[in-house]
Amino acid sequence: MADPFIIACAKIKDGCVITEEALKPNAAKIPTVCQHFSIDCTNVQGLMEREGWQF
Repeated sequence: MADPFIIACAKIKDGCVITEEALKPNAAKIPTVCQHFSIDCTNVQGLMEREGWQF
């Protein structure tokens, strides 16, 4: 599983994790881990909105 490496990479490079997992308190989901470690995390729709993509 690459999840821990993706999260660690985002932490050290001050990046953002893109995932379709939902935030679930007390669950080992990517958004929950990112929130705990103060790592920016969003989904694909959030990425498109941030980047100003229009279709």
